[in-house]
Amino acid sequence: MTMLGLSMTFVAAEVVPLFLITLFSVIAYSLHASSYSVWLITSQFVAIGAVAPFVGTLSDLLGRKIIVLVSLVCTVIAMIIIGTTPNIVGMIAGQVIGGIGIGIQLLTTIAAATELVPTYRRGITIGYIVCGFFPFSPASLYGQYLAAHSWRWIAAVVGIWAAAAFVVLAIFYRPPPRANSLNLSKRELASRIDFMGSFLSLAGLVLFLTGLNWGGQHYSWKSAHVISTLTVGLVLLVVFFVWEKYGTKYPMFPMALARSPRPFIAVCILCLTSGINYVPLVVFWTTQAYTVYGASFYQAGVYMLPIGFCIAGGAVISAMLITVFKTKIYLILVLFCIIQTAGLGSMAAVDPENISTVWAPMILGLIGVGGVLLPSQVIFSIITPDELIGTGVALSIVVRMVGQVVGVAMFYNIFVQKVTANTIKYFALPAISVGVDDVASITSLVTALTAGPFSSYVALFPQINTTEKYNIIIQAEHELFKHCYPILYLISVAFGGAAIVSAFFLSDINQFIDDHVAVALV
Repeated sequence: MTMLGLSMTFVAAEVVPLFLITLFSVIAYSLHASSYSVWLITSQFVAIGAVAPFVGTLSDLLGRKIIVLVSLVCTVIAMIIIGTTPNIVGMIAGQVIGGIGIGIQLLTTIAAATELVPTYRRGITIGYIVCGFFPFSPASLYGQYLAAHSWRWIAAVVGIWAAAAFVVLAIFYRPPPRANSLNLSKRELASRIDFMGSFLSLAGLVLFLTGLNWGGQHYSWKSAHVISTLTVGLVLLVVFFVWEKYGTKYPMFPMALARSPRPFIAVCILCLTSGINYVPLVVFWTTQAYTVYGASFYQAGVYMLPIGFCIAGGAVISAMLITVFKTKIYLILVLFCIIQTAGLGSMAAVDPENISTVWAPMILGLIGVGGVLLPSQVIFSIITPDELIGTGVALSIVVRMVGQVVGVAMFYNIFVQKVTANTIKYFALPAISVGVDDVASITSLVTALTAGPFSSYVALFPQINTTEKYNIIIQAEHELFKHCYPILYLISVAFGGAAIVSAFFLSDINQFIDDHVAVALV
């Protein structure tokens, strides 16, 4: 029942992004805030990355149970806000609170599940946890079906699920007291929490990642907003590392985490690059299905089915192989990195006139992403000392989320630049020919095209009042957007190559593979 509860919690953490990321453009447009659509993605990633560092320390000191229950309460509160908010401010607030919950859940489910089993069985145990996600693998399909009526129903589904997970864990999960905190008074316990480090890491990450997403979107890269937030964020992060090294007796990320430096650095690179390569398909395939392949809500739901199934499937297959071939873990990771790179790179060559050419590279790319993303966190748990498993997994989540935020900022900026250039080349004249003849109206029309099936929004443009005009816009949309996506997939090849090289440096983790169990339930 403990494993069931942890699996339900993992589902709650993974299904929220799958629901909301694949609908980010629809939600932003319905809230009249398309210019803030990227923040519906990155606000959650920033919250996850910001909360994970000090939550890892807290869970290692205070225990996993209270931390994971708090996270599920955060998810329920977030879903109430998301389901009822009338504007983008409330939506982003809900995403931030939801991100806090997700950050804790990703950390605690991996750490709690892996410490309950022998080291050599940690891979297959995570595979078991991920299996609970399979009924929700079609979440993108469910989301598109719900969006045809109202995307707010998603909040009710996730909120109820999180509440059920809370009940299961509250009743059945009974871990022993943490060895780190035995015989310590509350004052002594509090003294081991690095409050200064928590502040520096939280402030530094939030400012740096905010500046990264402001740049080229709401403000120019040379603006004071962007330069100041990036600079102050970087300075705070540098101060954080100095503080961790010289200023505190109980650092958030002790040097013991890097007791084997080569695999430690290698798995950090894997988490970072896989976080970046998570973005092109999971985020941008959604709008590509609408704009290039003319999908309706129902068709888009079907076209997005590989996202959930293949990422989860890749994670399960990789986790099982890690357990079966425990002395060849690095080769398994190399294999999945190659699959990831080949699949994503091949997406640049798909035929925009024939969607059947998409499936093979998409499926391979997503299996590769799943086969690296979660198992790399398992490797963190293997090379980390037992008393620091939560801290080690927390670091892997921070690195992964930084990668995802960097990926969203980078790919979104490139995408916007390509759309702007191609609008002038392929779309402006057809738009003018149907009566949409000023810059503001053309911009509004292009924005609506990425928000979902254009048939749902055509009534907002009274100039497009005949079937002939509608077909002209649909054809121009296709010509505009089919040239915007290949560059995103080509860029991912560079990060996939870095992941392949780094995976070879995991060859010496066999020394940590044995049959000891970190924690036994009472």
